[in-house]
Amino acid sequence: MKKILFKVFTLLTLVMCVSLTNTFAQETAEKPLTEKEQRKLAKKKAKEERKKAKELAKKQAKAEEEARYQMAFEAMKNQSFVLQAHQVYDRYGNIAQVTNTINFVKMEGETCVVQLGFEGIVGFNGVGGITLDGTISDLKVKENEHGGLQMTFNVQGSMMMAQVRINLNGSDNWADATVRAQTDNTEVKFRGNIIPTNLSSIYQGTTPY
Repeated sequence: MKKILFKVFTLLTLVMCVSLTNTFAQETAEKPLTEKEQRKLAKKKAKEERKKAKELAKKQAKAEEEARYQMAFEAMKNQSFVLQAHQVYDRYGNIAQVTNTINFVKMEGETCVVQLGFEGIVGFNGVGGITLDGTISDLKVKENEHGGLQMTFNVQGSMMMAQVRINLNGSDNWADATVRAQTDNTEVKFRGNIIPTNLSSIYQGTTPY
């Protein structure tokens, strides 16, 4: 009899413990957060959201860079592109910030146009500089040390005989073009963006003949 009573007592004790535990857990779960806890939670969530937004923006920017690079790469391969320059360098490293619609190196099939221009000046071409064009020869295309594309060729025209070297960076569509005149050893470097000819926005001045 004592054994039976002991078992019953033990069972009731376990049931009561479980019931009390459940009640305590429920009360704890339903207990409203304090104002301080709410601010802390909101701050944590905001931080997580900012981190996610930053990571997403970074991925989108990377994807856009890759898309611009692929577009520039294909345009160079198709020999139909314009390097619209934002900066022009001379052989001594002096830099000039220029307008990219009138400073460019354009390749279209077997022809190339090189234009240098400065706003507010008439110049030989009507846009403050000079515009030269000619026929391309000795074209060579290869991968450069940055994982991008390098293109070298000669240009022969009535007013132009030069060697051109264009380097497309390994990401995005930024590129450098060095134009070296073979007649007087003059060298000019253009830095800007490679854009397919049909998407470019340039104004070509008068070409001297």
